[in-house]
Amino acid sequence: MKRAGLFLAAGIATYLLIFFANFPASKALGYLQQRYPGLLVQSVSGSIFSGRVERIEVAGVTAGPVRWSFRPAALLGGQLEYLLDGRMLQAALQGYAGIGISGGRYARDITAELTPAVLVESYSPVAFTATGNMTLHIESLQLDDGFPSQLSGRIDWSDAGVSDPVTLDLGEVVLLLASEAGSISGEISNNGDTRVAGDITVTASRGYRIDLLVTPGNVTSSEVVEFLQSWGQSGPPGSYRLVDSGQL
Repeated sequence: MKRAGLFLAAGIATYLLIFFANFPASKALGYLQQRYPGLLVQSVSGSIFSGRVERIEVAGVTAGPVRWSFRPAALLGGQLEYLLDGRMLQAALQGYAGIGISGGRYARDITAELTPAVLVESYSPVAFTATGNMTLHIESLQLDDGFPSQLSGRIDWSDAGVSDPVTLDLGEVVLLLASEAGSISGEISNNGDTRVAGDITVTASRGYRIDLLVTPGNVTSSEVVEFLQSWGQSGPPGSYRLVDSGQL
């Protein structure tokens, strides 16, 4: 009887594994869309074990195509987790995403190589032409109603610069990402000749506020200084404050 019970348990486990491996991803993601209104997906193929989606949008961020593969080891921690490999904002994206034992959605160890010009075109409320290379690192991200309730990460912008409406060399720029009280915040700093420091805040309702302190350096062009004098407010001696707010 004991041996028969073991065979029965093994048979059930095998059936569940086969069922899980072949369950259509389109049905599973359709259920998730109903449960989480902020999640949008298009053109889904494969199974919930391994598949692909052409386009996915969460919290206003769009990616695709994205491939996923299930990580059985995460079940030991009470998590349904996947390895992701795809593209976001025309750049490579890799990392992990899943659902915790309480039903909360999360992502971790996300890395994406971004093109500054594409990022600015897609999300910046202020029009300018950016140059250089960006790398996004998301250490941890927790979603609540489609918006990050917890966020820890950074954006590294190397050889950072602006070529329009003015020419500006910013050196290496770091944007530290965090979340608090229904908003995402980013603390900016750099090591260029022209110094930039300040904060960017985006709320769950897609409102934004930018507050930057710009200090021209020894080689800052006269056109940059004229721009700051025209559009900025006088700050500490030799500095200008740029403040803007609105809706994305």
